Parts: sequence; C-alpha cells; structure tokens
Amino acid sequence: MRKTVFLFYFLFGLSFFLSAQKVDSFRLPAEWEPQQAVWVGVFPTAHRDTVTAKIIEALYTSVQVRLNYSNETVKKEFNQFLAGFEIDTSRLQWMQDALSNVWVRDTGPIFVLNQKGQQKIIDFGWAEYGHHYVYKTAMSLSDIERGESDRRIAAALQIPTVSTPIVAEGGALETNGQGVLVSIKETALQRNPGKTLAEIEKAYLNVTGCQKMIWLNKMLLHDKTMPSLLIDHWTSTGANGHIDEAVRFVGPNTVAIASIDEEESKNNPISAVDANTLTAYCEVFKNATDVHGKPFRIIRIPSPDLNVFAVRYKMNPFIRKQFADSAVTIKDGETIFHVPAVSYMNFFISNNVVLSAAYWKEGMPLKEKKKDEAVKNILSKLFPDKKIIQINPLPVNQMGGGIHCITQQQPQ
Repeated sequence: MRKTVFLFYFLFGLSFFLSAQKVDSFRLPAEWEPQQAVWVGVFPTAHRDTVTAKIIEALYTSVQVRLNYSNETVKKEFNQFLAGFEIDTSRLQWMQDALSNVWVRDTGPIFVLNQKGQQKIIDFGWAEYGHHYVYKTAMSLSDIERGESDRRIAAALQIPTVSTPIVAEGGALETNGQGVLVSIKETALQRNPGKTLAEIEKAYLNVTGCQKMIWLNKMLLHDKTMPSLLIDHWTSTGANGHIDEAVRFVGPNTVAIASIDEEESKNNPISAVDANTLTAYCEVFKNATDVHGKPFRIIRIPSPDLNVFAVRYKMNPFIRKQFADSAVTIKDGETIFHVPAVSYMNFFISNNVVLSAAYWKEGMPLKEKKKDEAVKNILSKLFPDKKIIQINPLPVNQMGGGIHCITQQQPQ
C-alpha cells in the first residue's frame, strides 16, 4: 500500500514538474503571432527615412511602434518629418540609446517568450556581418557598440538576457514558432571561424528554445559580401548571407522560397548562380519535416529582375582600386554592374498587416509590375485576415537591407 501511495505521489510530482518546465521554458515565436510592439530603424537621410515613415504609417494604429535615438535633435527632426505623413507622433515610443540603431532586426532585441508571457532577449555574439573577417580588419568602437545595443535595450526594458558568444543576426534566422529553426550553413560558419557546425547549432537551439535545425548550404550570391567583384563584371550589396532574403515561414508548415525566372537567370551571372541555389533550398524542404514529422508545403515567390535594378558605372583608375586584383582583366571604360538588395522575401508580418515590397514605376518593364501584383495576391491568400500594404524599399535596398531588416517584433 505504501509503495502504491509513494508511486502515485512520485508520478504526480513528476507530471507537475514537467508541466511547470514546459510553461517556464522560452521559445522563439513566429512573426505572425500577436505583437506587443514593433521596433523600427531610423535613417539619417530623408529618402531612406521615407521608407521608415511608410512603415510606421502602416503599423502604428494597430501596434506600438518603438524607435531609438542618439540625441534630441534626431528625435525632434524625425518627428517633424513624420508629421508630414499625418502620423500622430504622440503615439510613438522613443528610447534614447548611444546610437540610432538602423538595422534593428540584426543588432536589436530578439525576443523569446514563455507561456506565462514572460520575455527574455537573446544576446548573440556580434561580428559586423562578418565584414571584418572578409576585409581582414578589426571592428571599430562604433561597430562593437552597435552589437551591444540589444543588451542596452534589455536593461532599459528591465528584461533579462540569454547570452551566447556564438554569432548570429536576426535576419539570418527563421522560425515557424513551433520548434523549427532555419539558417544558412555558409553564413553561420563564416561568422564563427574556428567553430564547428555542431557547436553553432547547439547554441542556436539553446538560446531560441527550438528543437530542430534545418540547414541550407549556400548563401545567395546576390546577398554575399566580398572585397572584390563577386562574379564577372557584377557585384552586390547585402547582409552577407541572410535567410530573410530567400526563405520565410508563412505558416507552421508552409515555407515561401524565392524563385528566379528562367529567362532572367540567363541575363546576368548572379541570377544564374542563385537560381540553382534556390532550387537546392527547395530540395532541402521537400525532404525536411517539422518536429512532429509533418512535411512542409512550399510556395514560390518571384524575384525582381536584377538587370532592371543594377546600377551601371564605368571602370576607371579610382574604381579599380576598390576591387584590387579582381579587376585586372577589366579595361577602363568597361561597365561594372552593382546590384542593390532588391527582394520580395524581405516582407514583415505584423498584427493586422503584412508589409511587402513593390518596385514598379513608370519606365520599368511591365513584367516587374506584374510581379508586384503577383506577390500581393500570394500574400493575400496566405494571410487573408491581414491587409497587404506595399512599400517601395529601394532606398533601403541600396544600403543592403529591406523592410524586414529595419523592423523587429516584440511578442505579446
């Protein structure tokens, strides 16, 4: 009898302990889950701040918008700028920091949540997108300070952090909110020299609370940083291997993957390489399952034609210095093509809206207008309860990011 009573209480206690552990455990929510606030990056230039203003205009009536600023002048001037869009700036929340954090997706707070509604902020290591490994230079004091902004925000919000020295940026990680985390192997290894993929994966899963890692092999050439020409006469500006330029979860078991038109892939060497990389991504997901063994549904989303958006300039002695030995075969007067980070995949999902890119304007090929419309239709079907708002992010793309890069959700 005593053994039976003991066994009963032991099992009851074990069950209570395990359930308490589940309630207390933290996880990385999906982007479409309810949001308490959205952090938005502020630029120091008007044409890029127009993108920020359009984002705030679309968000602030349905979710708290939070901004940071380095001094009162920045705050005052930007509020005056926003007033021109008839935005009620009294509804915005500002937090003063050592610097204005533009790329809040990457260096800002990444929030994890438990069932009690408690939050923590992930503090990853920071390597300035791996640029100092690429260019073989030391990080500057401002680079280091930028990487510590998540800790400063956590302290200001009085939210505890969960830290790891392993490097990652928010734009390099994608989750379905139900235990699956996706990232790019080449990116992770480039950011963490000397670390094995197993070590990196263990850290990623530990701090995010995810149970399963899906690795994609290569970063897109379109998003790769090199101290030289990427390929032939073409170069690009990007975040050096971020997944939010190519693959996004749009549901627990639905993944959107970029697609490059077959004819357009023949128009330039970057798209030719990236079309094959995206096909490889699809193959990974065709053979992958979620934590319960359920397969994924794949949705393809078109890509802008890089030939339409490439900036063309002529090689000369000054430009030649930028490319070192990689430009020795290119003669003065020959054309160099520089591609901004144009992408439809860099959309942002919030409480009542989805913010998506729309690029077409008079003078562009009509096929680019049809892509804008097609993407809006796809997102409308995927998120029927949300309004799809299209914004032209090209000024931000020219800096290497997009709508998703300058926003960061804080879960409810």
